[in-house]
Amino acid sequence: MHLQYLDTSWLIARAGGDPWAINRMLQTGSPAQISSLARAFHEAGRHTADADAKFDEARRRFEAAWNRQNGDHPINDADEVQRATRSLGVQAAQLPKIAVDLESLAASLAEAQRTAGAQISELEKGLEAIDRLIGDEHDSHVKEDLKQDAAAITTHFLHQLELTRDRYAETLHDSMTRLRTNDGYDASLLGSVDGYDVETPDQAEKDVHAALAGDQAAAARINAVLASITEEQVTGKKPLGREQASVLSQLQAQQHGMSVDELVTAEGRLGDQRSMIGDSWQLMSNPAIVFPRTELKPGAKQGTDTVKGGAEQLPESIHGMLDPHLFINITHLRLASEIVSRGNPALQRNTELDRGLLRKASAMMDIWFGINDPGGDTREREPESNFDPAIATALRAVSPDHQVVHDTLTGLDRDPFLKNVTHHVWLDGGKNAASLFSWTESAAHGPEAIIAGETAHTYADYLGKNQQELLRLPGNHTLGEKNPELVRGMAHGLIPYVGNIAGISGALPEFGRPLDDPDIIDTGTMPIAKGVVAVLSTDADAGAHFNGAAYGRAVLAEGAFAQAVIQHDPDVHGYNQYLHEAATLRGLVDTGIHIALQADVDNHHLSETAAQNAEYDHKKSAYELNLKIAGAAAGLIPHVGAYTGPLVGILGSMLEDDFVGKTRGTVPLPPDHGLPNMSIGFADREILNTLIAFGQRVDGISQYMIDGYVATPHALEDRPGFTTGAYDHALNRALARVLAQIPGNDLGKPPDAGMIDRYNNVVTDAKVFPKLGASQVPQHHP
Repeated sequence: MHLQYLDTSWLIARAGGDPWAINRMLQTGSPAQISSLARAFHEAGRHTADADAKFDEARRRFEAAWNRQNGDHPINDADEVQRATRSLGVQAAQLPKIAVDLESLAASLAEAQRTAGAQISELEKGLEAIDRLIGDEHDSHVKEDLKQDAAAITTHFLHQLELTRDRYAETLHDSMTRLRTNDGYDASLLGSVDGYDVETPDQAEKDVHAALAGDQAAAARINAVLASITEEQVTGKKPLGREQASVLSQLQAQQHGMSVDELVTAEGRLGDQRSMIGDSWQLMSNPAIVFPRTELKPGAKQGTDTVKGGAEQLPESIHGMLDPHLFINITHLRLASEIVSRGNPALQRNTELDRGLLRKASAMMDIWFGINDPGGDTREREPESNFDPAIATALRAVSPDHQVVHDTLTGLDRDPFLKNVTHHVWLDGGKNAASLFSWTESAAHGPEAIIAGETAHTYADYLGKNQQELLRLPGNHTLGEKNPELVRGMAHGLIPYVGNIAGISGALPEFGRPLDDPDIIDTGTMPIAKGVVAVLSTDADAGAHFNGAAYGRAVLAEGAFAQAVIQHDPDVHGYNQYLHEAATLRGLVDTGIHIALQADVDNHHLSETAAQNAEYDHKKSAYELNLKIAGAAAGLIPHVGAYTGPLVGILGSMLEDDFVGKTRGTVPLPPDHGLPNMSIGFADREILNTLIAFGQRVDGISQYMIDGYVATPHALEDRPGFTTGAYDHALNRALARVLAQIPGNDLGKPPDAGMIDRYNNVVTDAKVFPKLGASQVPQHHP
């Protein structure tokens, strides 16, 4: 390959590995020699029809793939057969089996060589074409785009070659294991011809030394090895491979004596390969990983003893920095945290590095924020512009380590930690700190569901029980006003747990018990749940997402009731669970928004009229967001999976006026006003519109219909003779006629009455509750 404008070293560094090196390694193998040895074993053994057929099949594979190059003959076949039968005690009956395994291995190597050669050929043709285009191009921006295209092509073929190599490596490993354990044959002499060269301890020492000095190609080789470490290895279920262990051992030894400044400089020289530094810290501080001990100095060779990952394996300068009792250079904390944040988050699995960083950040918050300073440090404090970003960066850096975050937020010091995080006015609005909470949204249904649920329970509990403080922070500000990004992260993190917070069905068991006691939930008082919604509603965007999810659940619950009516389910008479849950969710959202905006009135940031208008705007934003996401939530409601997509959108659109109201309020309300109760006409209109959305025919109320659905009194007020009494009576009778069509339906107490009672009970106490006591340790109840 001839390149005039592209630099292969740059391409290798950008790709994160060397595709040509992988191909060279595979091509050094000699499938012909392995095949020749296989034939010798086959001829020396006792022939059976089965053994001959398997050998011939493997031979055909080899012949089809072999390119007939590399014909040297370093192995003496006859001597090796004699060694196997005499020294190793291999029986004659085993020789044909060994022959089959060897011939299969020869075929696999030949196939890997052929595939890798074709992949390299395609890569080089593509790069040469781009190189010519660069030479013909005069626009510097286009040239740069072409270089990026070349890097992308190199990365693509690197991954293809890695797959080819890894497939062959797995075959080689399986074959060697089978030969040793099943056939009693030690095939170690194949190491000279098997085409698989590992990162040996000596090579690892050289590559790490070169990488720390700024050699990006060496760093790419190191990163390729680190990237091969699997989740099972990170969690300790499987040990590191030889080359992985050798590389980590040298990274640990050679960084041991480096200062923070030297480590920062080394990382800066690595460009796109700089993740090597942070990744190595995660691995060497992981208690689940064991690797060889190397004397702690550059140039030392790997020893035979092993060492367990932990904080003490980190570079001395980093280990010392993590001591929560030591006063440190705050700039070093920020720089080290930035290195960690540029690493691979998949390696952040309960490491002592992350645990130490979070512990250090917590201690620094105690000192610098002055909320919980047991030491009474009186030294002059640095400016906020120094310590705030350093602590925020540390919090962001450790946030992918969900186990460490969980342990901190559910531990004994959770309340002081949460108080520091929520009461400090972050320069970034709490964006970095938010990453400690937002992850529980995506983790709620995965392998980390338990720790996500327990973490969410803890900070939800804290928000609800400390609503009074969080709605009136020092200077008369709400949490969302001073730290909007933090509140948004919490809101997203709690979206999967709407059902838990509201105490309704569809709750995730990993969250544990509801925040409020069952008796309190039954009355509708629910002070902790209301506090959560209120604090999240102090930022309009956070409230729109969380409240929109709650509104969506309410719409779907009403849809579940309508579906039951359409299907003539006799359980729709009397008090209905679906309508109860819809009323609970709506009541919580309406109350939470009201409390949050009344706090702005009490803090002298809004007038009563402005707060009234803002309530409408907040509810409208939440509901409109609900229309976009409601379809995805249908599966959360029992027996509701049958309708999603367009039908949910139609239903949501028809109910918008019922949930939000047609317009802003126009009549000024008195201070400390409560929320209006739900009327019989309001409830019946909502239920009827839900039924209409599902195709139910409703007779006798055509005079109150607009565009196919039941209109609000506001929309009908200009019609001659309209009265709300006649309106309520007609709607109630129309609903009764629909329910009467269900066989065996004994009306008793109609379902609309239960819906009205539930909503009104929830919104009765629309006020800020005082501090409700210390947070409880969340408990998992499957």
